Amino acid sequence: MKKIIQRNIKFYIFLIIKCRRIISFVKVYLFNINAMFYHFFEIKRVRNKVLNGNKINVYFLVSDKSVWKTDLVFQEMMINSNYNPCIIVIPRINAANILENVEDTYNFFEEKGYSTKVPFSNGKWQRLECLYNIDILFISNPHKITLPQYLISSLYKKLTCYVPYFEQIDTNYDGHFNGLTENLCWKIFQISEIHKRIAFKHAFNKGLNIDVVGYPATEPLYKKNEQKTNPWKDNSFKKIIIAPHHSISSSTQLANSTFLETAETLQSLPGIFEKSVSFAFKPHPFLKEKLYKHPNWGVEKTDQYWDFWKNHENTQLEEGCYIDLFKSSDALIHDCSSFIIEYLYVEKPCLYLNSNIRDGLNEYGRIGYDAITKSKYNVDIIKFVDSIVAESACIPILTKRFDLEPKDSPTKKIISILNTEFYNGK
Repeated sequence: MKKIIQRNIKFYIFLIIKCRRIISFVKVYLFNINAMFYHFFEIKRVRNKVLNGNKINVYFLVSDKSVWKTDLVFQEMMINSNYNPCIIVIPRINAANILENVEDTYNFFEEKGYSTKVPFSNGKWQRLECLYNIDILFISNPHKITLPQYLISSLYKKLTCYVPYFEQIDTNYDGHFNGLTENLCWKIFQISEIHKRIAFKHAFNKGLNIDVVGYPATEPLYKKNEQKTNPWKDNSFKKIIIAPHHSISSSTQLANSTFLETAETLQSLPGIFEKSVSFAFKPHPFLKEKLYKHPNWGVEKTDQYWDFWKNHENTQLEEGCYIDLFKSSDALIHDCSSFIIEYLYVEKPCLYLNSNIRDGLNEYGRIGYDAITKSKYNVDIIKFVDSIVAESACIPILTKRFDLEPKDSPTKKIISILNTEFYNGK
């Protein structure tokens, strides 16, 4: 009897999941038909605008500087007479302090000299179409971490584009390839043919809105002459980045973070290697907020930990862009999924702090994961730093033939696709 009940429960759970998926498919299908209808007329409108000698207004929605992956695209549009690009800073509603995060993000772009706006007036956040003449809209994050009026469900009638804000290396296919953003965007500028194949298999729209261009976010990493600043306090030492992920206590599907287990060992490194290594602590921006709420950490302990990295002679806290940090470093210690691929471009030793996630990675992720060194125990971290000091650490080696660097610039391919759409290849 018990086995029959258990079988029935499993069947009903399976049935519920199937029904939900069918409902989601129908919802997305109807949205898609509606979106394509509006996209057709939006394309005609923008083409007519171009014929009248006007520039195309391109708005980039950004809720946090950490997910800004289209910097080169924006810069290219700034110098291109066809486009009028602008940053729109929107609220990240899961930030510890929403307005402070908005101000920090706004200042980040203002300091770069970018046209930047915040759609906040009369004491409330405004709908974009009420304030701006939008032609093309780039979405920087597909998740529901901002207000409803800035999500694809409110913006799908516009010519929306999405460049993934991370490398999409895990097996959360529904989350990364089959969400509303991935299905309803006018164009998805994808990283590789592997990603397109995954979308074809798992997305309701079969990835029909995908253009494979490469990843503009990593383009500066393999342009050898593109380093603009030297972010290190001391260049006489070996320079190692420590980059812990935010997925503590299984707070994401991949749950790759080892920070709760490795925090003390990581903090011991500056003392052990006081005369030989400079350490840059580069935490995921969500980690601090999660530690604030963790029963064994809290605000005081977390702030003290961050202050440690900020104040010691051979340490520094890095919370902004990481391109120049990567290029000028000697090694990386981390458990961030995106960095598995991204750090390969600089061809330097890397230690990944989680040796148990391979089964949770997709084909693209395994290419990078199999190439890098993994640690099983905390002592492996110290041994790795020793090998950097001794200059005996191994450079990652790709075991599967794969060209990390695309033949053509991802940025220029995106611009070319848009030019072809609206300027007939101009």
